Amino acid sequence: MLALAEREGLLPAGCRVVVGVSGGPDSLCLLHLLWTHRDALGIHMHAAHLDHLLRGSEADADARFVARQADRWGIPCTVESRDVRAYARERRLALEEAARQQRYAFLAEVARAQHATHIAVAHNADDQSETVLMHWLRGAGLAGLRGMLPATRLSSMHIGAPLHDDENLWLVRPLLDTPRAEIERYCRRHGLSPRYDRSNLDTTLYRNKLRHELLPYLE
Repeated sequence: MLALAEREGLLPAGCRVVVGVSGGPDSLCLLHLLWTHRDALGIHMHAAHLDHLLRGSEADADARFVARQADRWGIPCTVESRDVRAYARERRLALEEAARQQRYAFLAEVARAQHATHIAVAHNADDQSETVLMHWLRGAGLAGLRGMLPATRLSSMHIGAPLHDDENLWLVRPLLDTPRAEIERYCRRHGLSPRYDRSNLDTTLYRNKLRHELLPYLE
């Protein structure tokens, strides 16, 4: 599952990497995978979890789960919360976009504090299919149809905050060519018990509608 990371040089030996962890299958798999291979990769890890203050007690449980799991594996961890709904109102953004901006801004802040050069997130091959389809339906050029890249300079992303000081901070996606089904098999094989965010089933959200209705129909 780390073939893409090795082929693309996503995590150079000696680098400090902040791993974004929601507690779901994808991010828990990524955290466990990097923790298991940390010595072979030669990386220094720090986990980071953001509570968007949108899901009440379920989100509190997610935060506690991530903190406990990181502690169990001896991984330093930062857990914070941001009022995404208030941010969305202030910036006149859709809730999904507000959550995305706040999440990346938080990860960038943790990376600066930890002197990290890389942020690893758990986008997978299914996420890539959804992203390309979403861009195509909205009317994208070739850049949009290309989808997400395995590695992106964070300063090139639009996250609603200035990132001019982050020219050397990379966002990497080691699982981008791994299907979601393989990630779930990995979790079962290693006895991992991820959290499940019920808001991911809400088909009033655009990406969820593609994931649960359009893509299964196309398949």
